[in-house]
Amino acid sequence: MLFFCLYAALLLALGLFEARRARDASAFFVNARRSGPWQVGFSLIGAAVGGSATVGVAGLAWQAGAPAFWWMGSLALGFALMALLLARSVSRSGAWTMPELVEQWLGRPARLLAACLIVPGWVLILAAQFTAVGKLAAVLTGLSPEAALAASAAVLVLYSALGGQASVIRSDLPQGLILLFGLLAGTACLFLRDASPLLSLDLHLIHDAFGPERALSFLLVMGGSCLAGPTMFGVLLSAKDAPSARRGAWLATFALVLASLLVTAFGVLCRGLVPAATAPDDVLPAAVALMPEWAGMAMLAALFSAMLSSADSCLVTAAAVLCNDLLRRRSAALCRGAALALGLLGWLIAAQGFSILGLMLAACNACMCGLLGLVLASRLLAFLNLPPASSSPRLCAAAVLAGGLLGLSPSLPASSAALALSFALTFAAGVMRKRY
Repeated sequence: MLFFCLYAALLLALGLFEARRARDASAFFVNARRSGPWQVGFSLIGAAVGGSATVGVAGLAWQAGAPAFWWMGSLALGFALMALLLARSVSRSGAWTMPELVEQWLGRPARLLAACLIVPGWVLILAAQFTAVGKLAAVLTGLSPEAALAASAAVLVLYSALGGQASVIRSDLPQGLILLFGLLAGTACLFLRDASPLLSLDLHLIHDAFGPERALSFLLVMGGSCLAGPTMFGVLLSAKDAPSARRGAWLATFALVLASLLVTAFGVLCRGLVPAATAPDDVLPAAVALMPEWAGMAMLAALFSAMLSSADSCLVTAAAVLCNDLLRRRSAALCRGAALALGLLGWLIAAQGFSILGLMLAACNACMCGLLGLVLASRLLAFLNLPPASSSPRLCAAAVLAGGLLGLSPSLPASSAALALSFALTFAAGVMRKRY
């Protein structure tokens, strides 16, 4: 309980502090474009690493071994491609949100459709993050699951709404350091206890229990969500200059490789500690309960930091897109109100008690399929010195709509078809303009 109260007090104090500085819309939406490479890098990590990248990957490593690396390894690959292909152009665009940048590349109709994909999708993802944070808060505080969910959601929504992107970015650096330290401490504790599961590990990243299709699915969905994620674009747009955006993306790449190695190793080492009948999603919590108190608290702090930093990024992104791209108003006061309303909606969804994992994955996949193809195609058109796709806005809008609708199916063939179709339509928009 003491840890939760201190953590909550620090976050709310940070939100109040940033609220006094973030009176203008620029500070609230894009941190007044003053984020350096360390802030950019750790904010990208905070946006990417949540409950699935910690609890889920540890359980997968316990079950399948080394291939669990594909999850966060795919995220790292997405950030590497972002550093190489997108970071500079995104930072120099002067946009405030990803849909606004989409309008520069593809025209106004595509901006509207992209925003309509992002806002509801990110509310569902926020609800899933609330559920994960609430479960962990219940362990930390001893409160009932319902009370812990309400308390953690209230703290997260208040500090995010007060300071906006400024408070989120400022808190992501210490939260990221807590995450890495906790993972290192927990993994070291298990290694010193019994290193045999890790020393005897089969290092093949593909085997009978984890085939190439599953690895490709991770690369497509997780890597694509980093390369064309609206939250990631929001962080890049807050950078003080293009070199800071690029260096931050590289920092996130290397940090995620380290985090992936640590979480995978932790999950494998749990084979010597956790009973064989344990469900994969319960492996990490079960291991924490059996570890020495100091190591267990370090792991709980790491998990709590990861989940909070991911959830607050989702909330601020959804509120910023709602105000900037759907309501077309750049107002810090309006965005605070939008964050409160969307946070309340996310809490109401999470409080229903039913599993929203399927909805969350479908929403994430739809956004990725609706946005990744057009981002890649627009950058290829620029590289080939062809006319921008925005010269054919209706065709670009069709690309967003087709990719998003086909992406509602989480199957690999449907996702691949959605990406191929949105890419082809966007690229055709530029090629047709050059021909005619």
